[in-house]
Amino acid sequence: MSVPLPNLPLPTHTDRNSLRPVLDRIAATTVMYLQESNFFLADEVTPLLAAYGAELGAASCMIPDFLKFTAETQAQKHSLTVDGELARMQKILRNSLHDRVQYWSFGPLSGKATALYEHCPGLRPLCQALGCPATLAGETSIVHVASLNPISAQIASVWISQELNLASEGDAPFVFTFFTDLPAWQVLMQQHFTA
Repeated sequence: MSVPLPNLPLPTHTDRNSLRPVLDRIAATTVMYLQESNFFLADEVTPLLAAYGAELGAASCMIPDFLKFTAETQAQKHSLTVDGELARMQKILRNSLHDRVQYWSFGPLSGKATALYEHCPGLRPLCQALGCPATLAGETSIVHVASLNPISAQIASVWISQELNLASEGDAPFVFTFFTDLPAWQVLMQQHFTA
């Protein structure tokens, strides 16, 4: 599989309502892969997606990450930690994507946290909504994208590539996608989007 969500063009608007179909599709794709690996019972999927949809519809300022939301829900059911549930789901998703997204376990992403967003300002709200902090490592030729959810990271990497191709007149960047554990992701989200 080359791209998990091939029919999602870069949105022209980045408000919550405009991104809702993308976030719903990421959730559905994530569930599909997890369900194929028997992570969910058949009767768990519909209530989970409905609860996530309700959370997306809430007026809170932060858009919830689907994998984190699911880990919190599943941890309550299985008496496990959120980190443990995340690790289980990430392993399944990584295998489903044939190792196209690697685990980042060694400190912060290289590059300045704001460099990509200064170069392409439209990417900041997209990366924030998808929960995918990204950095430029070098000029515009190397980008690192991190997320809790490997599916979100893949989508963000496709959109970042498209935007950088347009901004640099067709010079394709190397975009590397990673998933992280919860504490690292929370630090990255704060570094990139709190200001």
